[in-house]
Amino acid sequence: PKIVFVDLGMVAVLTREEQSNYLGLLHAMGAGDGRAAARCVLRFSSEQPRADPAGFEATMEQLFLQRCRGYGTASDFGAVVRGVLAAVREHRVRVEPNYMTLIINAMCLDAMARKLQPSYNVLDAARPLLRLHERMPRPLFRLLLPLARAAKALRDKRHMHRVAK
Repeated sequence: PKIVFVDLGMVAVLTREEQSNYLGLLHAMGAGDGRAAARCVLRFSSEQPRADPAGFEATMEQLFLQRCRGYGTASDFGAVVRGVLAAVREHRVRVEPNYMTLIINAMCLDAMARKLQPSYNVLDAARPLLRLHERMPRPLFRLLLPLARAAKALRDKRHMHRVAK
């Protein structure tokens, strides 16, 4: 048996634009598209006075070719995000605090999931919800979200059952 403590103290309230930009990054990760991911991250701040956008996009493209080929490719979410943060630092890309809160929370969740169940892949597990979000108009997505969450929970339960065998 394992005991897990989760601190829910890091919370960010996002504007619709911030939600769109962050989900855009997750969609790009799912598609294995480094350039699209770079464009999303560049929108993590309204101003990029010292950034090198072209260099950042090129670095992100290489990172994704090496570490993030998309859904179903066993991409290590934490390693990809650490690579994104290294590229942010290298190319002086500004990231607003709300986004950093999301990024740190996502890295913590990924690390906990890997520690508790090494075969669980956060990006692949998020795929059904991200695909639904990508394909549905916002009002319809919000309406279908409880059903999508239930389907995801069932999928996660099946994964855990297979792992336990």
